[in-house]
Amino acid sequence: MLCAGAKSERRCRRTGVPTRSSDRVGFSVTWMAILLVSLSGSGLARNPLQTTEELIAHLRSPIPKTRLEAARKLGERRQREAAGPLAQVVRTDTRADVRREAARALGLIKDETTLPALLAALSDTHRDVRRAAIVALVSFYIEANIEFITAERRGWQILNPFLSTYEATIIEPETKVDDRILQGLLRVAQTDGDLGVRQAAVRALGVLRATDMIPQLGRLFIGHSALRVEILKTFMKLGDPRAGSYIIPFLNDSDADVRKSAVIAVGLLHISDAVPKLIEVFERPRDEETARLALEALARIGDRAAERIFLYNLNHPFPERRRFAAEGLARLGDAQYVESLSRARLQEKERSVQLAQAFALYRLGRREYLEAIFQELEGGLHAQAASYLLEVEPSDLYPFLRRGSVRARRAVVEALGHIGSRDAIGHLTPLLSAEDPSLVNAANLAIRRIERRESAPPPPPSRTRPRRVTVLHLMDKCPTTSVPVASCFTDRVLGDRAMPVPPQSQSPRGPHVGCPTGRARQVDHPISQTPSGLALADTHRITGSALLSIAS
Repeated sequence: MLCAGAKSERRCRRTGVPTRSSDRVGFSVTWMAILLVSLSGSGLARNPLQTTEELIAHLRSPIPKTRLEAARKLGERRQREAAGPLAQVVRTDTRADVRREAARALGLIKDETTLPALLAALSDTHRDVRRAAIVALVSFYIEANIEFITAERRGWQILNPFLSTYEATIIEPETKVDDRILQGLLRVAQTDGDLGVRQAAVRALGVLRATDMIPQLGRLFIGHSALRVEILKTFMKLGDPRAGSYIIPFLNDSDADVRKSAVIAVGLLHISDAVPKLIEVFERPRDEETARLALEALARIGDRAAERIFLYNLNHPFPERRRFAAEGLARLGDAQYVESLSRARLQEKERSVQLAQAFALYRLGRREYLEAIFQELEGGLHAQAASYLLEVEPSDLYPFLRRGSVRARRAVVEALGHIGSRDAIGHLTPLLSAEDPSLVNAANLAIRRIERRESAPPPPPSRTRPRRVTVLHLMDKCPTTSVPVASCFTDRVLGDRAMPVPPQSQSPRGPHVGCPTGRARQVDHPISQTPSGLALADTHRITGSALLSIAS
């Protein structure tokens, strides 16, 4: 029985009968005690001001949960003094979840002395630890948007890099990556027993811009189809045409994911050698989507061999085909199509096709159509319009830096960061004082990209310094063997190609030591060394009646 009312409560207190208010207080105290016990058990009520020294000590706790929480918190603090103890945890802790959390923490701390521990973790017995080690190694160079590295993809997910503005997750070209990391990731991609881990390693190599690994990745195409798809996507990310020879054989692959990824890749990489096969795929497609992707790839390459295909699809019932036909004609650069494109644009109702036609007319000399592209930067076709800016004359973009929405101007700034020369810096610099922070940051990044690109050393020129060579006629007699000089060469190549020098004939001091002849004459030619032997810069002047050997 409970008392009710103010007077009754006072009377009940004197008699010891419980009141409603006292009951509520007791109820609250009871639940508070339960909550504190719960928080204590979960670890959430622990002292949030634990020192780094305490957390490092907790890494050796006999309680696995304590070790795991300590590793997580040390990673969040990013203090280098914790790097060594965390590396020890990665190597020796008996619990996979603790090793995984310690690997993640090392990726946040970024202490190079812990690289050996993370590289060793690539061979951990538990897949989650290996995957965490891959992400941690990538985190040494980039942290933003790298969650996809270990994501589990299921089924075909369309990847359309033709609408990309090059902002995919990848490090800047000038970033130097430790070769131990690249080699370790490549080994995982080649040998790990778990397909998901191998896929993660391939994606990581793409993020780290491992262009030197293209041949090794190309040789992995013989593996699982899902791995081939990841390699193709990595090739797209790397943007290096050297991958083309590995991709072309898979343009008509029986696996739909591989086939579609290969078609997209050769278009993005502008592989002109793939055009005949792409035309074949387009004319005899396995399905409509493959035909559409093949047309898109052909349009991206813009090869004259596909001209009739572009013209045929310019008035196709499907809007996407009309769009890609216009883009293909744009990249052919033939002004004779201006009139037909102008007429088609007047009749077109689909905005994406109108935008492609405006791009084509701009590329064919009608510069006033750049305004139509700029207007779409503020609308729903932003990505498509932004991709066209990468193929615009940089100086044509300068006026658009001073007007329009922040979103549109930022797209222009980003495009100039990728295609602009040093001249663009003067036009970008005023934006460093803009009111919008995102525009300021975009301008700053664009200027830095241009500066790095302009200051980068040019690729080393091919060796053309004249070096002395000896010309020996094939029928000259070798004094030591009394046979024609030609017999001294077991791997000779006649015609307009240079003759390889046999090992016994090469000398750092003199010409043709193995088969000397008094009739040899000294000449100077620009030469270079090739895998098959000696190559002359002007080999067309060398006839099949002569042999060559390096004199100096």
